Amino acid sequence: MQRRIIPTLLTIALLVSSLLSILTIHSLQGNARIINYTGVVRGATQRLVKQELHGEPNDRLFQRLDGILTELASGKGKNSLEYLDDDDYQELIDQMQTQWDSLKDEIRAVRQGANGTRLYTLSENYFSLADQAVLAAEIYAEKQVQQAELILIVFGAVFLLLAALLAWIQSRRQKVLIQAEDANRVESEKLEQMSQDLRAPMDQVSELMYIADPITYELLYINEAGRKTFGITELSGQKCYTALQGKDAPCDFCTTSFLKSGENYTWETTNPLTKRHYLLKDRLIQWEGRSARLEIAFDITETEAEKQSLKTALDAESMIMACVRTLYREQDIGKSIPAVLKDLGIFLAADRAYLATVRDNLLYNDYEWCRDGVSPQQEMLQALPMSSIESWQPAFSRQECVILEDLEELRQTYPEEYQLLHGQGIHSLVAAPMELDGQLFGLVGVDNPPPERIRSIASLLQTLCYFLMLAYRRTEDEQKLYHLSYYDTLTSFYNRNRYMEDCSRLSDMSGPMGVVYLDINGLKDINDQKGHAFGDQVLAECARQMREVFQAADFYRIGGDEFVIICPNLDRDTFEYQVSILRSRFRNGGLCRAAIGSQWTTQYQDVQQLVADADAQMYEDKKDFYRKNPASKRYRHHSDEVLRLSDPEILREEILQDRFVVYLQPKVSFQGSAVGAEALIRYYSRSGSLVLPGNFLPLLEESQTVSQIDFYVFEQICVQLQEWQKRGVRTLPISVNFSRCSLSQPDFVAQLSALCQKYGVEKHCLEVELTETAQVADFLDLQNLIQALRQEGFLVSIDDFGTEYANLALLSKVDFDVLKLDKSLIDDVANNAKARTVVETIIGICRRMHIEVVAEGIETVEQLDVLRACGVELVQGFLFSKPIPIGEYEKKYL
Repeated sequence: MQRRIIPTLLTIALLVSSLLSILTIHSLQGNARIINYTGVVRGATQRLVKQELHGEPNDRLFQRLDGILTELASGKGKNSLEYLDDDDYQELIDQMQTQWDSLKDEIRAVRQGANGTRLYTLSENYFSLADQAVLAAEIYAEKQVQQAELILIVFGAVFLLLAALLAWIQSRRQKVLIQAEDANRVESEKLEQMSQDLRAPMDQVSELMYIADPITYELLYINEAGRKTFGITELSGQKCYTALQGKDAPCDFCTTSFLKSGENYTWETTNPLTKRHYLLKDRLIQWEGRSARLEIAFDITETEAEKQSLKTALDAESMIMACVRTLYREQDIGKSIPAVLKDLGIFLAADRAYLATVRDNLLYNDYEWCRDGVSPQQEMLQALPMSSIESWQPAFSRQECVILEDLEELRQTYPEEYQLLHGQGIHSLVAAPMELDGQLFGLVGVDNPPPERIRSIASLLQTLCYFLMLAYRRTEDEQKLYHLSYYDTLTSFYNRNRYMEDCSRLSDMSGPMGVVYLDINGLKDINDQKGHAFGDQVLAECARQMREVFQAADFYRIGGDEFVIICPNLDRDTFEYQVSILRSRFRNGGLCRAAIGSQWTTQYQDVQQLVADADAQMYEDKKDFYRKNPASKRYRHHSDEVLRLSDPEILREEILQDRFVVYLQPKVSFQGSAVGAEALIRYYSRSGSLVLPGNFLPLLEESQTVSQIDFYVFEQICVQLQEWQKRGVRTLPISVNFSRCSLSQPDFVAQLSALCQKYGVEKHCLEVELTETAQVADFLDLQNLIQALRQEGFLVSIDDFGTEYANLALLSKVDFDVLKLDKSLIDDVANNAKARTVVETIIGICRRMHIEVVAEGIETVEQLDVLRACGVELVQGFLFSKPIPIGEYEKKYL
C-alpha cells in the first residue's frame, strides 16, 4: 500500500492542477471577452457618432450599445459577459454609462437639427473613457493571469515536496521492512531449529503432547506417546478433533477462545477414545513461523479414580447422615423409612430401593421406592416363602450382603428365584440383611444400580441397616414407653397419665356417665405384714374383680391403692346395680377390701367434679373402715384424731393452736460438722401423744389438704432464720419438703418468694426438696419448676433418689443443686456390691456436674465406711442424729 501512495499523490496533483488550469483559462477567456466588448463599445460609438453627424440615424446600433453597456456593468445579458470584479473598471463603466446618456440626448438633438459640434466634443471624451476602461480590464486580466501562475507554482511545489517527503519516508520504511524481513527470516530459521531441537525431547516424554492450528484445527505435531496412544502415522490433513477425539466437527469444549498469550490454561477431561482422565495444560506458541496451540496431557486416571472414590465415600457418608437425621427427626418410621429409601435410591441411581421384613417365616415387602417409569412391585411381594431367596441365605447367615451382578447367573441353579426377579425387570441387585437378637429381621435392597458402583454399595447398605435397626428398636422402645406411660403394669389398667388425658377429653362429650372411686383398705398393713409381693397379688385380684363387674368401663389406677372406674353412656339403674355387686364382692372378698364411692350424672360436663364427689363418698366409707379396724398400723391408736385432720377447717385450727411442731434433722460432713438441716413436721394430738408424719401425711395428701402443712413448715423456718439473723447466730441452709399437691399450684414459686420477702430471709438459705416422682403427678413440669426456683434464688434438692421411680435420665434433663440418696439404696450398700457400684456411679456423675450428694438414712458404721469409700461427703441419719427440736439443734450445731 505504501508503494501506491506516491503515484496516487501525483495523480491527485495532476487532476488538481488541470482543474486549476481549466478554471484559470475560463476566467481569462471571460476577461478577454470583456476587454473585447469594451473596445467594441468604443468603436461602435465612434461609428454611430459619424453616422449621426452625416444624417444617417442608426437606431439598431443605438439599442445594441445600450445593451452592451448594461451587460458590462451587471454581468447579465445575451452576450454571456461575466461581471468583472474590479473597482476601477466598474467605476469607468459607470462613467461611460453617464456619458452615454449625455451622448444619446445630444444625438436626439442633432437629429432635430442642432449643431453637431457638442456631439463631437462629448464623443471624444467618451472615447477617452472607453480606452481607460479597456486598459483597466487588461490590467485586471493580467493580474489574474499572474495570480493563477503563482497558485499553480505553489501547488506544484507543495505536491513536489510532499511527494519527495513520502518518497523519503517510503525509502526509510522499505529499509526497515527489509531489516524486519531479514530479522524474521533469521528468527524463523532459529524457530525452525528450535522446533527441530524440541521434537526429540518432546517425543521422549511420556505425557501426550500435540500442536494444532487454533483456526483451522490442523494437527501440526504430536509426540511419540501421542502417536502410539491414538494410532497416528500421518499428520497431513489430520484435524485435532478427529484424530484425538473421534469427532467430525470442532469440540464444543475447545479452549482456544480462552487462551491468552503468555498464559497457561488448565482443565480436565475424560478422552472418549482412550477412556482415560487427563489434566490438560494449553498455551499459545509460535510453531514454524505461525501461531499455534500447544496442549500437554497428564494422565491422572488413577488419581481421579481415588478422588472419585473418596468423593463417593464422602457423599455416601453424607447420605447416611441425612438418612439418620430423617430417621430420628421423624418419630413415625412409616414416614421416615420411605424418605430414607427415596434418598438411597436416588443416590445410587437405582430402579428400586426397598425394605422387607420377616414375619412368621414369610417375607413381606413393607416399604418400596421406585424411580420414575419403573413399575412398583410391593403389592406382589407379600407373604413370600423364605425359599424365594434361597440363594441369599448363606451370605445372610455370614452377615454379608448379596451382590448379584448378572441375574442370568441364577437361571440354571435357582430357576424359581430367577423367574421371580426376572418378572420384576431386575438384572442386578444388592441386598443387606437386618438382624435382631441374632435372627434375620429383614433386608434392605436396591435393584439395577449402575454396574460401576455395584461393588461399593454393600458397606453403605450395611451401615444403613444398622441405623434402621436402631430406629426399629427405638420405635419398639417408644411403644413400650407409651404403654408404660399410659398403663399400669401390675393391673393392666390405665395409669394416672391416661386418667388426666381422658378427663380432659371426656369434658367435651355428652351423655350419662357413672364414676366409681375405690381405695384398697389396709394395703399398707398387708405390705408390712406379708410383703409387697403379696400386696401386689391383692391389687391384681382387686383389679380382676373390678373388670368382672364393670366389663364395658375404663379402669384407672391413679395411686398406689386408688382406682377410678369411668362408665360412659351407662344408665343409672345398671350403674347402681353394678356398684352394689362391687361393694358386695369387696365386703365379702376376704383380702380384697376397699372403700368405695360412686356418682352418676346425666351429662359429662365436669368429670373432675364428679370424680371428686365420688372420692368424698369413698373417704366416708374409708373412715368407717378404720373406725372398725383400730389396730391398723397406718393410724395406730389415733385413727379418729388423725381422720379429723382431713377437714381443712379442723386442720387450720390445729395449726393455729400450735399442735404442729417443726423438728430439724442435721446434715453433717464426715468431719462431724453440720452443713445444714432438713425440716420435718410432728403432730401433738389432743391426747398429748406425738404423732409421726407417716401417720398423718398420707391422709392429708389423700384429702389434698397437705399444702397447709407444707407452707406452714416453710413459714416457720423463715421465722426461725429471721430470728437467728437478728441474734447474729450462724445460719446454715435448711431444706423443706413439699408435696406434689403444693408443687402443682400455679403460684407456688411466688408464694415462697413472698414469704422470704415478708421475713427478710435470704433465699439461698432455703432448700426446696422435691421427689422425682413429683413429675408424674398432675402433669407437673418438674424441669420448668426447678428452673423457676433456681432463677428465683432458692436451692433445689432431689429427694428419695434411688427409689423404684427414680432414674438417671433426670440428671441429664434437670439442673439442680443437691441430690439425696434414698434410704432404700443406703440400707443395702454395705452388703451389696451392685448397690455400691450404683452409688459410686451416681456420685461420679454428680461430682462432674457440680451437684452435692447427701446420703440419708444412715444407721450403721458399716454403711458410713462404705459410703465414704464411694466418695460420699455429706450424710444424714440416725447414726448422727434423729430429728430434734429447733432449740436443741441450735445448741448442738450452731
